Amino acid sequence: MEILDTILENSSQPLYAVTLLIALIKYPKYYSTPLKYFPILLMYTFLTELLGYFTKHYEVFHISIFSSFIRHNVIIYNIYNLVFFSYFFYVYWSYIGNKKYRKFIIFAAIFYLLVSLINPFFQSFKLESQVYSYLAGALAIIICIVLFFMEHRNNSKTLDYRFTGIKWISIGLLIFYVGYSPIKASRFYNYTYQINEYVHLRRMHLLLILLMYISIIIGFLRMKRKFWI
Repeated sequence: MEILDTILENSSQPLYAVTLLIALIKYPKYYSTPLKYFPILLMYTFLTELLGYFTKHYEVFHISIFSSFIRHNVIIYNIYNLVFFSYFFYVYWSYIGNKKYRKFIIFAAIFYLLVSLINPFFQSFKLESQVYSYLAGALAIIICIVLFFMEHRNNSKTLDYRFTGIKWISIGLLIFYVGYSPIKASRFYNYTYQINEYVHLRRMHLLLILLMYISIIIGFLRMKRKFWI
């Protein structure tokens, strides 16, 4: 298991970089689709993870507002989550044509934003992970994914290569958020983890990230067409 843990702990940043590279290479295939901004999000993800790593492990990179809280770099991720979830609300709203489903997505996005506004009253945005906001965003994204697949399950467009990328990205996101949301919640409500429990949850978290990005890579590799109607 030590070998597996070593691989998982050191695979995230290279995986982000590989995914970004493939997304850029395949960009002509989807530049006119709602995914056209996805490489920017991948770059942001990669830089966020690098910044988070360096601010946590190297004192020279500590953000000034955390000067008395050396280990706290969660504001980086709190801001990132706001951008990430908001972007995918736009993506699914753009890909889905059913007006009723679109309204659900708008309601889900509003629900997420409201929770995000309220959450800082219970947890410091600078120093604490916004757990309620994160779980609301995860639930909203899962709803968007379910609506996307419901619309296309009996539609000939499911075979259209315009939808290959978003289909595989959706599978990856669904795997991650269905698997990680309970972990996120349990880590917040349970402060008495034994070391073996923490290691197990950390292993699951990293494995879910790996599966999500493998799915995203598959989606980019299978893209064929470059137009959008």
